[in-house]
Amino acid sequence: MTAVLPILGFALAALAAALAGLAVVLGPDLRFVVLAQPWWLLAALLPLAAVVGRALLSPRPATLQFSRASSARRLGPGLAARLAHLPDGLRLACGLLLALALARPESSRITDRVEHKGIDIVVALDLSESMEAEDLYPNRLEAAKEVIDSFIARRRHDRVGMVAFGATATTVSPLTVDHGVLRQLVRRLQLRSIDGSRTAIGAGLGLALNRLKESDADSQVVVLLTDGVHNAEGVDPDSVAQEAADRGVHVYTVLIGRHASGQSVDPGRLERIASTTGGYAYTAEDQQALNNTFQDLLNKLERSTILGDHIRAQLFHLVLWPAILLLLLDILLRSTRLRRFP
Repeated sequence: MTAVLPILGFALAALAAALAGLAVVLGPDLRFVVLAQPWWLLAALLPLAAVVGRALLSPRPATLQFSRASSARRLGPGLAARLAHLPDGLRLACGLLLALALARPESSRITDRVEHKGIDIVVALDLSESMEAEDLYPNRLEAAKEVIDSFIARRRHDRVGMVAFGATATTVSPLTVDHGVLRQLVRRLQLRSIDGSRTAIGAGLGLALNRLKESDADSQVVVLLTDGVHNAEGVDPDSVAQEAADRGVHVYTVLIGRHASGQSVDPGRLERIASTTGGYAYTAEDQQALNNTFQDLLNKLERSTILGDHIRAQLFHLVLWPAILLLLLDILLRSTRLRRFP
């Protein structure tokens, strides 16, 4: 039974050290969730009962007989004998620390509510043949893809979708928060992947609006980027703009490229679309203007606020890792220097 005392002493010292460490880190802010359910504390009694029971039930170790007591005193216990109870102490300490981890120590401080400010955005990109013009480097389409990629990367909390249009319109991606995949899809966009002989602004804007039908966000936006004029049959852009206005969707238009007199371009229509929906019409004739356009767009976009839950810092890992390390040390000692033989 006397062997139990050093084992208990070591284990209780480890437990006291863990509690002292938590107290130093948090001070009066330390609390234990388990105190609301005290029966969890019974877990701490299991390793204690196991050690005491083993000490009571284990047979007494064999002793060596000496003809003289002075000879035994001179011989004295070796290092292995002095540390014989260390593995049991490590195991008990591990058990007590695991019980402490089950008590779920945490900080009593409550963080502010987490706010994610986001909106749903669909980008409609022109893939007509004129986007191959090289007045922006290396051409209009590649310059547009670069700023769109940067735009998506900076809207971390928004759902973003993508449509492309030429003579017809197609969905590149529905609304998603997987911006990594979306940015890859943007980089893969190429001219002539759809019919680019005409520019169906109405179809592109209409498809973008359809993609927002699945949105329940308070703020919904379409960013329409084109270098030309609506010259395809089908949906009229002005009627789609009116539908967007009725649904509360803001449309921001970007006219890209330098256009000489006589070229097919209709900035007035883009301004009407933006004005009807409460958006804004931009003109970007070079790369710097295009970058500035999207920077200003980032600043103008409305944000809806989603409140998260209150957060408390969970600290059980600060106790769990020392417990695991003590268990590993116990296994190492029992397998090597302090290995016991029957």
